[in-house]
Amino acid sequence: MDCVILAAGKGTRMSSSRPKVLHEVGGKPLIGHLLDSIDPLSLSKIVVVVGYKEKQVRKALSDRDLEFALQEEQKGTAHALQQAKGEIISDSFLVFPGDLPLVKHPTLKEFIDFAQDGDLGMSILTVNRENPDGYGRIKRSVDGTIKGIVEDQDANKEEKRIKEINTGIYLLSNDDRLWGELDNLDSTNAQGEFYLTDLVKEFSLEGKEVTGKKFDDPEEFLGVNTQKDLSFAGEVLNRRKIASLQNKGVTILDPKTTRIDGDVEVGQDTVISPFTMLKKRTKIGREARIGPGTEIVDSKIGNRVEISHSVIEGARVEDKKTIGPFQHLQGTRDTT
Repeated sequence: MDCVILAAGKGTRMSSSRPKVLHEVGGKPLIGHLLDSIDPLSLSKIVVVVGYKEKQVRKALSDRDLEFALQEEQKGTAHALQQAKGEIISDSFLVFPGDLPLVKHPTLKEFIDFAQDGDLGMSILTVNRENPDGYGRIKRSVDGTIKGIVEDQDANKEEKRIKEINTGIYLLSNDDRLWGELDNLDSTNAQGEFYLTDLVKEFSLEGKEVTGKKFDDPEEFLGVNTQKDLSFAGEVLNRRKIASLQNKGVTILDPKTTRIDGDVEVGQDTVISPFTMLKKRTKIGREARIGPGTEIVDSKIGNRVEISHSVIEGARVEDKKTIGPFQHLQGTRDTT
């Protein structure tokens, strides 16, 4: 199975010149978290559709095994997918928006198992959301199949009351029928774009079944569209990381004032005090005492080290050393 990630958009509502998928949270760009969840699926190929400042996106992802397709004009999700047609080689493929940093690997595996259980044509991952504003609404037939998706800006009052929303995650068959339908879509909508969601209506009109698997946790499918969304995603990732470390025997005295990036490693029986930030690929040994008021970035900290009110950047601290208060270690410097 292949995978296509749609990452060509600017992300206008972010009010930033940076490509949306490169906004960082939890120590890596948004698309990096998505790729981490996809990697365990062992897919044949991952194709990233780039557009806005595409050189920046390619450079940021240069350390990963990816293929790229270029969408020179951002004319909607269906148009973006068309640009990846020549790269897809498997009989079926997943489609993701590039701004989903919170989705988990087990969820994706469950969705794939569901979609492959029937006659695969088109399957959609959906979720209920109490406040569905900004998301496409799922319209189902009486038999439970999906007959349409209406975008928020195109929805009428009745459709806006629908709680089940489209996450932007699909599993599609790589066949002539799909690409033919994509070629025939029009842009008669509020944005003047070619929507991938319009495929559902076309398939339904032709009597082709579109299935949907609904999941329970809307938090997992947050699409980051604003700076507020970015902050919320950071809070969720931080909460998950702290819970993971606590389960491994790390004491975190005040989770609300502690920030720990996803790739950080901390040894058993280490105590982390309030107002501490552990960033990037920092590694901390066992029985250390870190903080309060400490920032450690891309550093290796030994066992039984004590650090307070200090900044450590790209440094190595040997076992049983005491740092601080008010010290700044930088570079590859070792403590003595």
